[in-house]
Amino acid sequence: MTAALEVHDLTVAYRDKPVLWDIDLTVPAGVLMGIVGPNGAGKTTLLKAMLGLVRPVAGRVLVNGKPFSPRDRVVAYVPQRGSVDWDFPTTVRDVVTMGTYGRLGWFRRPGAAERAAADAALGRVAMGDFAGRQISQLSGGQQQRVFLARALAQDAPVYLMDEPFQGVDAVTERAIVDVLRDLRTRGRTVVVVHHDLQTVPEYFDWVTLLNVRKVASGPVAEAFTPAHLRAAYGDRVPVGG
Repeated sequence: MTAALEVHDLTVAYRDKPVLWDIDLTVPAGVLMGIVGPNGAGKTTLLKAMLGLVRPVAGRVLVNGKPFSPRDRVVAYVPQRGSVDWDFPTTVRDVVTMGTYGRLGWFRRPGAAERAAADAALGRVAMGDFAGRQISQLSGGQQQRVFLARALAQDAPVYLMDEPFQGVDAVTERAIVDVLRDLRTRGRTVVVVHHDLQTVPEYFDWVTLLNVRKVASGPVAEAFTPAHLRAAYGDRVPVGG
């Protein structure tokens, strides 16, 4: 299978304490993959290292066989909702239009094509009626849909999402799952940091179990086993979210 993402010998440390240790990971193109593991396992750090947002002690990341560069705009990122200043005075449409900036280049302002792409992305997450609303007026689930729409507007081959289901209602969660499956159908590669072990077999076809080191990675049927779960979580494996 063609690799969309490759992580080789990746080690990340904060204040000399390893957060990720010697990670080797291959994510095939066109899969919907969940990253699961206990708190402090390094899940968010792995995503940020892939994006170049944290500097590793060692290792490298390849996207579609090439060293990753943010300038290439081949990866769309949905951060944790809690890491965003939602009081910033801007509208829903403006936030989503930011996803198109990479295709504009320097000194070009978004035009009709970019606004149309933003509106189409909002339609895919059922937020079209909220385009003119201030982001501070949205519920948590609506905010999450807006950030997903921003990533969709970028139209990248690879999507990295950090806890997109955290703190959302059941309707929003189902809507997000539908969008992720649609991305997979379109041949995109989607990597999701996830916390609810119960839904892993339903939502994902590929999974990586992490606890500072990689415990297992592969198709859900092969990697998501009781033995691997115990290796990642110890004897107290959580059953739900």
